[in-house]
Amino acid sequence: MDLREDVSILLKHILEHSFDEIFIADAVGNILYTSQTTEKMFGIPFKPKMNQNIFELEKEGVFSPSVIANVLRSARKETRIQETIHNRKTIISGYPIYDDKGILIGALSFSRDITEFEYLKNENEQVAKAVQLYKKEIEKLKKQAINTFFPNNEKMGKVLDVISKVTDLDVTVLLVGESGVGKNRIARMIHEMSKRSIHPFIEVNCGAIPESLIESELFGYEEGAFTGAKKGGKQGYFEAAGEGTLILDEIGELPMNLQVKLLSVLQNKSLMRIGGKKSVQLSCRIICATNQNLEELVNSKQFREDLYYRINIVKIIIPPLRERREEIISLIFDITKEMNKKYDMNKRFTPAMLAWIGQQEWKGNIRELRNFIEKAVITSGEDEIDFEIDGEDFEQISEKRMKETTLQKYMESIEKEFIMRMYQKYPSSIKLAEKLNISQSTANRKIQKYIEER
Repeated sequence: MDLREDVSILLKHILEHSFDEIFIADAVGNILYTSQTTEKMFGIPFKPKMNQNIFELEKEGVFSPSVIANVLRSARKETRIQETIHNRKTIISGYPIYDDKGILIGALSFSRDITEFEYLKNENEQVAKAVQLYKKEIEKLKKQAINTFFPNNEKMGKVLDVISKVTDLDVTVLLVGESGVGKNRIARMIHEMSKRSIHPFIEVNCGAIPESLIESELFGYEEGAFTGAKKGGKQGYFEAAGEGTLILDEIGELPMNLQVKLLSVLQNKSLMRIGGKKSVQLSCRIICATNQNLEELVNSKQFREDLYYRINIVKIIIPPLRERREEIISLIFDITKEMNKKYDMNKRFTPAMLAWIGQQEWKGNIRELRNFIEKAVITSGEDEIDFEIDGEDFEQISEKRMKETTLQKYMESIEKEFIMRMYQKYPSSIKLAEKLNISQSTANRKIQKYIEER
């Protein structure tokens, strides 16, 4: 038998193996055909009884409403999503059937179970909500991690808020601030809190490299590019940074002829080595830093305007140390620990000395403070460093300091620094109270007074 000649057999197999549930009804709604899995989806037998009618099933709630019934009523195509009595969600498309004379003789529908799709959709929505929640939690954790380095300060709080938002963004950051405010420290923090933390962090001081060498140091060179070039050539700092972070410190000192090349690197994410013939693709993040007023340099034609706008996408102005005194005591402890390790010592400052250091202007910012502490650690004859350091006359300074303060203010300054430092390790009123052997209400008052104050 030729299958092409027996259309009924062919249609039967199409109906039985269709992915969709198929209903066929005559003009008055009597069901002529249903798919084998109809009972599972709609709760009616595979082989319906002769008197089973689509309009009756609609009244019974088996279909609510019936797409085929609507098609028979309107003689128009209809598609809708509905839920079955077995709580299955389906998408149903119904079509009218006409004879050769255009008379409506029935209708058929195709039903597809989309319950699993709806479940997956809801799951995806839940996952998306969870991802957003996790992102918010990660932002909180980032801020908490940053605040362990920088005690509470309104100006630094704004800086740290920006930092937490840009750590994982592939955007050029411009750090601006006085010499010694910790621009490199901030740059390293951005690197260590980003996805690039496992890759290199390279610092380049554009003002410390001789002008004759800076191009080859930054961009690298090929073998034979110039007299004295190494065999095999050499990578520049941009390539060496790989997928890590490159900080260009003192960017205002970069020669004008290299500013053009830097602009090209930033725009194209690629460079050409000196003497090279092919471009090298770059994937490092670039952070620029300066203690100069780049706007003034642009106006005086010492810095390219187009480069300035290219690096000034996210500008972070870091306040001087005198405007964030809350950080000084933490810095003293950290730097002293570093120097003790460096020189194999066990020095510490007296409370009076700590209070005095915390009140100074430190015009040279962290760099000046570091130099002072290093000198104190080296020259002090005792493990406890007081107002007796070679080459410094602290007697008059100490007397002036004591005249300018009261005992209450002095004790409060010591208590404040102690509470702030302990709160970094025990960041809740319960933990802090337990550690300091005080009541939780007292711990709360101390936190509100010293930690949450703005």
